[in-house]
Amino acid sequence: MNSYLAILLAGLIPMVLSYIWYHPKVFGGVWMKSLGLTEQSLKEGNRAMIFGLSTLIALFLAWRMNDYASHTEPGMSQFVHGFFHGAYSMGLPAALVLISNGLFQRNSLANLLINAAYWIVALGLMGAFLYSVAAPEAVPGG
Repeated sequence: MNSYLAILLAGLIPMVLSYIWYHPKVFGGVWMKSLGLTEQSLKEGNRAMIFGLSTLIALFLAWRMNDYASHTEPGMSQFVHGFFHGAYSMGLPAALVLISNGLFQRNSLANLLINAAYWIVALGLMGAFLYSVAAPEAVPGG
């Protein structure tokens, strides 16, 4: 797959996942309550800026992750390998930073766990996708 197309598609994964993850019937109700928000208050503010910048950030993350996506692990599914790299190498550090900031902001445990788990899963899925569609790296002498 063309790497620009792969980056674009991977960058959309957090947007699609957030629609599901933060839906009121999944974690959205608890998340909104933890922040004192309502569905109406979420409709306020500059939504174009919020979604636009969030998409740019996701595209940047996909672009950086794509640099490593052609790395293969013999005997391992590239999907699993990519999920591991995305979730562990990028998601876990992101989650720890979110938790650290959230502690100072006095966010609830529910809020911290919902947001941290979201980024671990989102980055894991981005990695799984990118590793699955990337061309394997050249094997020296092969």
